[in-house]
Amino acid sequence: MSSTLYRSDHLAPVIRLADRRACATLLVRVGLVSDEVVYRWVGIDESTTIAECCRVVGEVFGVHDVGADAAQEQLLADVLPTVGDSTHFSKGLWSFEMQLADIYPRDESTPPSVCVAGSGSFGSLPFDIAAVNARLMGQPLAATDGLRPEVRDLMARAKNHDFAPLLQALDVGAGARLPGLPVESDRRSRDAFWAVILANSCCAGSDTDVIAEGIMTSLGYEPLLIDDITALCTTSLTRLDEIGGGRSPVEMLDIYRQVLRG
Repeated sequence: MSSTLYRSDHLAPVIRLADRRACATLLVRVGLVSDEVVYRWVGIDESTTIAECCRVVGEVFGVHDVGADAAQEQLLADVLPTVGDSTHFSKGLWSFEMQLADIYPRDESTPPSVCVAGSGSFGSLPFDIAAVNARLMGQPLAATDGLRPEVRDLMARAKNHDFAPLLQALDVGAGARLPGLPVESDRRSRDAFWAVILANSCCAGSDTDVIAEGIMTSLGYEPLLIDDITALCTTSLTRLDEIGGGRSPVEMLDIYRQVLRG
């Protein structure tokens, strides 16, 4: 996968909730041809038709009536069967290349399409990843209702991250709560704890550390490596490990939900 994903101006945490492959999410890079600065990273259900992909491309760039080189009735998985394959979409004289970068297993809660990163404005409006995902999902995202106020505040301050897709996949909602964490009292250490929790909730494997580091940077702190971040909240993370009792990363998701509800 191109490293431009991690140099993007705006990021939504990666969602990789299950190892089974009942269906797959195709991670694609959609870029404005002839302009390397304007691009969007999008996760799309492999069974999406090219006709629906036209809508997705239109939503992430804020335009309508997008056309495609491939036939409208074809499935994206058939048009982009192998990493590196590409297809093109167009709006007037503008051309957009969609290239397959990676394939992930998807969970039944994963949205049909979600913008996970992007850079550059197309037209007069700046790129707003939260607004893009609200359009893609067809409704305003109000997934923070069940969250602790402290977590909602952190998400509001991490302006370069869109946590809505993650919260929708986690289905935080109502349910059991796990109060008492974090135990640290200063804001920086508590932010570090929540950055680790949110990153771990993504079940992103080797990408988890990068996500936590990006969240802390987005909160306005100097760039920190994961070891520096975890050192700020060692006591809380140790208690969380004791509560988890050796659960797998996927099994820990219910613990994370309870902590986020507080």
